[in-house]
Amino acid sequence: MGRQMSSLRFASERCRTAVPRLFVCDVDRTLLTHDHVLLPAVSAAARSMHSVKLPLILASARSPVGLERVHADVGASDTVCCFNGAWIGTLSSRTTLKEARLDREAALEAMTSVHHLGGSPIWFDLDTCFVLKPDERVARRRTDVTGDRLQLINRSNEAPKAPFKLLATFPEETIEASVTLLSSKFSGELTVAQSGPNLVELVASGVQKDVAAAFIAHEFGLGSKDVVAAGDSDNDFGLLCWAGLAIAVSNAKPHVQKVADIVAPSCDVGGLALAFEWVVERKSAFVRVIPRHARAPP
Repeated sequence: MGRQMSSLRFASERCRTAVPRLFVCDVDRTLLTHDHVLLPAVSAAARSMHSVKLPLILASARSPVGLERVHADVGASDTVCCFNGAWIGTLSSRTTLKEARLDREAALEAMTSVHHLGGSPIWFDLDTCFVLKPDERVARRRTDVTGDRLQLINRSNEAPKAPFKLLATFPEETIEASVTLLSSKFSGELTVAQSGPNLVELVASGVQKDVAAAFIAHEFGLGSKDVVAAGDSDNDFGLLCWAGLAIAVSNAKPHVQKVADIVAPSCDVGGLALAFEWVVERKSAFVRVIPRHARAPP
């Protein structure tokens, strides 16, 4: 293990004192590769956290449907954070613990704005997403990866209810300017965050992964100091700042790596497996040195 751990870069003193009791983990380009593959070493290392009774919470921009396959393969907790925290619930039963939908009128206006900026938006309900027919080709490139059910509509107002999120796909060369413009236009109404090289998430104001993680930690009777979190992009930044121990992969954006206590190798080489292994060893060492009568519940 010592040889493997040399691939982790330790960037703060918190690594010496942290004793994680909950692991909150981003999915795409952190747990999975850029091609959305779960490497066997990562899956095995994630499952090894069961040996030290360390729950793994998936915190993703994905929908519940989009999490199902990876969730089963890593043996994660039934409690999940979807849509960057707009829906928190139990994956198996779809029982809602907390939700925050967008205002419907703001969502319809945002759909129009995304189109004006040259993007392609998708409207997400809990188990189905809706897309205008001209955007079908772009949308299916995304839903073919996640397994989301896609329904075509002729006009934006045919989408039902209010969405949990809008996912907008933009050309990489225009995405930064688009995020800036959307953030300015919908300030106070929507939270706008980039989640991938050409993906922008629009959720209700105040919806963020750190807020969701705090809610979930409280459900476990824990605080931020008890939580280790891993991520790679803008929608993970607040989560990593909030957590007691922050892990980034080396493919993460520079400003995300900057707030990390540990930087693991790229998602494309299964770098998070090393982080999982380190956390298991850290938790095991803590349990070995604490007398049985003095141990806190796992």
